[in-house]
Amino acid sequence: MLVASLAVFTLVAAMGLMVVRDVWRGRPIDPVYPKIHAAAALLGSLFVILVALDGDTRLYTNIGMAVVIIGLGVMMALYSRKGKRVPQKLVAAHVALAVSCYVILAYYAFTSR
Repeated sequence: MLVASLAVFTLVAAMGLMVVRDVWRGRPIDPVYPKIHAAAALLGSLFVILVALDGDTRLYTNIGMAVVIIGLGVMMALYSRKGKRVPQKLVAAHVALAVSCYVILAYYAFTSR
């Protein structure tokens, strides 16, 4: 299940990179795209939670980080919804935590308990 979660988060990362690419190029982002990104992230998080509930306590760090990452994503969505520019520090924090969480998850997915 951890490998499935990692696969989902790989897709989430690719979607996030596509959003960032469009923003840098000045292209408008389809409003559905961030929603799909968020839904996929929640699905991957659900997989991680299920594995943690099955007894893998190593994943508590990932779950805690995911709560913060999701919170930052919600804050970015609120800025966008109000028509304001999302602060770069907010985006940077979201990306940095997401990359860290992904690397930790990959390590746990490919090492034994």
